[in-house]
Amino acid sequence: MAEFRNILLIGASGSIGSVMLDAFQKEPSFTLTVLQRASSKFQPPKNIRAITIPDSYPTDELVAAFKGQDVVVNCMTTLSVADQFRMVDAAIAAGVRRYIPSEYGLDNMKPEAQALNAVFHDKGKVQEYLRAKAADGAIEWMSISCGMWIKWSMAHDFLGMHVRDGKFVFWDDGEGYFSCTTEENTAAGLINALKRPQETKNQNVFLSDFAVTQKELLASIEKLQGVKYATETIDSEALIREKQEAVRGGDQFATFALIETGFVTGRFGGHLEKEPGEIWNEKLGLPKHTLNEVVAGALRSMGIL
Repeated sequence: MAEFRNILLIGASGSIGSVMLDAFQKEPSFTLTVLQRASSKFQPPKNIRAITIPDSYPTDELVAAFKGQDVVVNCMTTLSVADQFRMVDAAIAAGVRRYIPSEYGLDNMKPEAQALNAVFHDKGKVQEYLRAKAADGAIEWMSISCGMWIKWSMAHDFLGMHVRDGKFVFWDDGEGYFSCTTEENTAAGLINALKRPQETKNQNVFLSDFAVTQKELLASIEKLQGVKYATETIDSEALIREKQEAVRGGDQFATFALIETGFVTGRFGGHLEKEPGEIWNEKLGLPKHTLNEVVAGALRSMGIL
């Protein structure tokens, strides 16, 4: 079967989409097209073809945009992932060979993850939908599960890190393991996986530079900064009850605390080394990174080191 050539990227201005855009620009094997919403202020590079459609992603315009594309790579924002059911149908109608859903996190096929919050639930159901369509021969799929990004998390006060305030919040004992991958290795992993189309066909590709606990993460930060952080501890079960009740009451943003809980506790599919499947980093030729190296890079990106 011929190799992939034409790639359409959705969400190119987002946290991981922007990293994907940069990586695809440096990769001569692919011809990239960017799909963006009409309200977006993002200006793609002049050498990249852009297709603009209404914010509601009308199905007919999705089909037209997807025509002639070998692969659709979706990096859309977290709270909009349920829109992908229509996008998968549009990709099938347009004759797209492979669809890559907006995953880039933990193992969303884990029932405990899907029960924790709507985002994990929707991501899991999109993957289930793709698996069913692939079984019918309608389309193939590939997903990337990469744990968390420490640089992004540090900048967004995530994983318990509040470096601007010199504070760290532990979930329970802070000893739950979760996998981490750099943003750059996430993008490189996806690109290298596309270069191995048969091996990665209908696969959930797990990426992990390393697994770490919150306590290990804090120890690295304190060592590199040469300071001691104030710490707090929260009860994960109480937090889950509180935030799930808040979501039911209409507080959509309570979902983010449930997402954070899903990673840092290590109980909901965030420790990819312990989930069914293999870690693909070595097979895909990704550079190795240590915890201290990645934490130092994150601190430098914030102007702290």
